[in-house]
Amino acid sequence: MHKCKSIVFKCMDFRLTKETIRFLEENKLLGDCDIVSLAGSSKSLTDGKDEIKNMLLKQIKTSSELHSSTEVILIHHSDCGAYKTSYCFSSPEDEKKTQLEDMNKVESLIKENFPKIEVKKIWAEMEDKEGKKVNFSIID
Repeated sequence: MHKCKSIVFKCMDFRLTKETIRFLEENKLLGDCDIVSLAGSSKSLTDGKDEIKNMLLKQIKTSSELHSSTEVILIHHSDCGAYKTSYCFSSPEDEKKTQLEDMNKVESLIKENFPKIEVKKIWAEMEDKEGKKVNFSIID
């Protein structure tokens, strides 16, 4: 049996690939996590169709059962195209607020379905439009 600590939901945005790998390495997660890349990260768990939600919850279940993962890490980022196509934000702060609200909803959904799994929320603030500098912070 192969084991890993976490399952990570991250945005598929190519601009964040290098910095996300750096973050995972610095936090000793790279090579110790299953990674799911989707437009908007975990956004589809809050506003997706039931079959999409069920597919994503199945990913958590599979990681937990096959790899004994004990935590889900949600990484959302600023300047997210998946969010911008769904909402008309008045400011970057408004975008962040909406994404943080969604992460809280996702945390509740995960806890309802997997009470023993810990959920960690990470905000990735892009310092430039190319994603060359990204600051990651833990959200309580």
